[in-house]
Amino acid sequence: MNGYAPSRAATSRAEPRARSIAVEVEGRWDALALSKQLSSYHSFLVEHHAGRWVVHARTPGCRGEALDDALRAVDDWAAQHELDRVPLRVDGTELR
Repeated sequence: MNGYAPSRAATSRAEPRARSIAVEVEGRWDALALSKQLSSYHSFLVEHHAGRWVVHARTPGCRGEALDDALRAVDDWAAQHELDRVPLRVDGTELR
């Protein structure tokens, strides 16, 4: 060990890339339920129109969870609520 701290460039390569997720949801209670499911992904809610909510989250999660884990959580939530399609964007690009 040379006694010098690693440069920011060296440490940033080891860290996963931050990704933003936005899921469109109808109804406050469904939005709150999804936000709770995504709480480890720094989730928050925005009401864009009456009854039309967007749940925002970002990866990596609090415990280092990856994007795939967050998407799986959204899919699990949708299945529990018997929803076929949930509009979802990652980094502004529509996935569904």
